[in-house]
Amino acid sequence: VVRVIEGWRAEQIAEMLEKEGLTTAAAFMNAVRTMQLPYASLADRPAGASLEGYLFPDTYRLALNSTAEQIVERMVANFDERFDPARRAQAQAAGMTIHQVVTLASIVERETVVEEERPIIASVYLNRLAKGMYLQADPTVQYALGYQPQTGQWWLTPLPMEALTGTESIYNTYLHPGLPPGPICNPGLASIDAVLNPAPTDYLFFYSKGDGTHAFASTYEEHLRNQELFQQ
Repeated sequence: VVRVIEGWRAEQIAEMLEKEGLTTAAAFMNAVRTMQLPYASLADRPAGASLEGYLFPDTYRLALNSTAEQIVERMVANFDERFDPARRAQAQAAGMTIHQVVTLASIVERETVVEEERPIIASVYLNRLAKGMYLQADPTVQYALGYQPQTGQWWLTPLPMEALTGTESIYNTYLHPGLPPGPICNPGLASIDAVLNPAPTDYLFFYSKGDGTHAFASTYEEHLRNQELFQQ
């Protein structure tokens, strides 16, 4: 029995599976990057995209002789079942592809600490997208930076300010407008549903209060005041 945690990137799942003796991390990542599966929820995934984002976080009971391919397919099949026709209809009604929903949900997953803020954080990013603003999402920079051997982290914290604009990557939403090309982690259903059912706000900014919650703002001036108030 293994547990895939919401917000893990594929490499973290690979490490866990190798530690449990089920497969090698290399074999799992090769399957994530190369497998082509016939599920409806993958239909609008860009050509060449990996299965990052579609490895559904859950508790799995796996046979000890499972192959990496079998494990990946099990997780993607679970995702396909959860992203059911009702959710696909919601995505279509919102003018979003499934891939776009999962990509944004992955950012919401990494940003959210307090559960009730999830649909509010989703609304901020959707509002920014609607206005053509840069998302400026720190987790996309963390994803671009990748593994940090000096700290043993996949998600560098604290994130240096210079990394936000100094990390050249198509995933860096401080440098590139719109959504990144794909998910940055594997989001849970709560984050997917937050994107499909965002809170009705006009917020465009949020700033950490340092306790897991955020101060939200509709204007940049208000956002600056929040920074002054809560800056650690």
